[in-house]
Amino acid sequence: MTEKILCGPCGYAENNKNAEKWCSICEEGLCADCEKVHTSIKTSRNHRLISIEDFWKIQNITVNLNCKYHERQLELYCKTHDVAVCLGCVPSHHRACSDVIPLDKAAENATHSTALTDLEDTLTGALQNLEQIITDRETAFKDFESQKQTIKKSIIDTRARILKKLEDLERRLLQELDIKHENSKSEVNQLLNRMKNAKRELSCLKEQTSQLKSFASEIQLFLGARQINEAVFKEIKSVKEGIKSAENFQVSVQLNPYIIALMDEVDQLGDISVQKSITSLLFKEINVDQAQIQLRVQDTKSIHSIRLQLKKKFSVEQKDRQTILTGCTMLPNGNVLIAGKNVVQEYSEDGKHIRDIPCSGEPFDLTVIDTDRIAVTRDNRCIEILNINNTTVEGKLFQFKEHCYGISYQDNTIVMITQEGIDIIDVGGKVLKSLTVRCGSCLGTAKDRIYFTVDDAVHCISMAGDEIWIRKEKSLTNPWGIAVGDHQNVFVVDQRSNSLIVIQHDGKSSRTLLSTTDGLDKPRLLYYNNEKQVLLLCDNNGGYLYALD
Repeated sequence: MTEKILCGPCGYAENNKNAEKWCSICEEGLCADCEKVHTSIKTSRNHRLISIEDFWKIQNITVNLNCKYHERQLELYCKTHDVAVCLGCVPSHHRACSDVIPLDKAAENATHSTALTDLEDTLTGALQNLEQIITDRETAFKDFESQKQTIKKSIIDTRARILKKLEDLERRLLQELDIKHENSKSEVNQLLNRMKNAKRELSCLKEQTSQLKSFASEIQLFLGARQINEAVFKEIKSVKEGIKSAENFQVSVQLNPYIIALMDEVDQLGDISVQKSITSLLFKEINVDQAQIQLRVQDTKSIHSIRLQLKKKFSVEQKDRQTILTGCTMLPNGNVLIAGKNVVQEYSEDGKHIRDIPCSGEPFDLTVIDTDRIAVTRDNRCIEILNINNTTVEGKLFQFKEHCYGISYQDNTIVMITQEGIDIIDVGGKVLKSLTVRCGSCLGTAKDRIYFTVDDAVHCISMAGDEIWIRKEKSLTNPWGIAVGDHQNVFVVDQRSNSLIVIQHDGKSSRTLLSTTDGLDKPRLLYYNNEKQVLLLCDNNGGYLYALD
């Protein structure tokens, strides 16, 4: 039966009531009435509340929230030294540091941080390494047993051909075999047990990480992950030291060649020897070299510091009045590709029209796969892979039941909008995941996130479909193009309001960069090139290349 937790505020008033929720920030239980008060107060309404059942899952996971030098609560974070500090640490060790920030700000989005993902991958990878090492050692153990049986049979077969006079020699040789075998087996078993213990320890740390991620507060998660990370690499270091000296044993017997002919003169049936050899066991590095995974605060760029500088304006050829431009992208060499009616137009960086790449149907959107190939969503419900060097179709990846629209290539996968939602497929056409979400026609991707518009809001979700943030904008009445910058700030153009806005990476603020006064006329297409830090925008007046300062 689960132990009861009493409500903290009620207990302060000498009124014992059972708690129904646990506040991870205040670290106390709350009854139903106190929970309502807690969520209504401005200073505590954003605190994370979890059930008492969930609290028991993480109560034994220790996260040190106090400074080990001053025994005061950790409230600040120094980005220079990558360390959480208390108010007493600043005057003595961080007076000259210009980037000491509040700890709660440093811990923002810790649940979705790439560093936490790296930690989980490290734990998974370390456990996989241990599985392989243990399998190898268990095989060596079995082989060693097999070697013993083979030699034992040889000895017994030899004894059968020898007179009873040799029985004593046989006994002495078998005793020597057992002694040397047991000594060697003990060494093999010692390392095997050590690896199994390491596996159990890392499994426990992985479970703790999972529980912290699911139920702990951001600060607990931020600090807990650092502490677990330290324990992980300490264990990994111990494993590596252990396997450096791992040895295989080769037990063999050398019978005396004169034993049969000269059995009266021989006083020993054979010699038992064990040969040791260093094995080639490897501990494969996971993500980052040992002890280098650090939960650093990701560098971000404020949207208020973004400045656009027009590099080039160029005319986009219209095949006829009915032509609607639906997608754009940039090649690694800086050339611009724009999807139009039955063709993909290519322009140089200085706006010169180079050629038209013919399509077998009406293209909607396109994305670059590599220097030679692009993927294009088509009006006939498929994705085509085009070779832009010889303008040939290399293949159709997938035939969809519904129309497909916006497309993006990210980490060897293609993310695409359909009438049913969002599909994530590999370059061979295999559907990896289907997300049933309502979204517009265009999307953007960055790292493990997907961005898209719905009505007057911009949505940010994970590749698993989990909602990260939603930002509503009054200026978004007919949004179309969307692009993600190198700091995960999101750019969106709206045709009706003739505006280009940028949204902060966390979805908490926005800013208008361009509007009608800047000459925008129904902007539709948008693409951001991370390598060149250039924003491509197309409207009724043509194409624009903006450099970001």
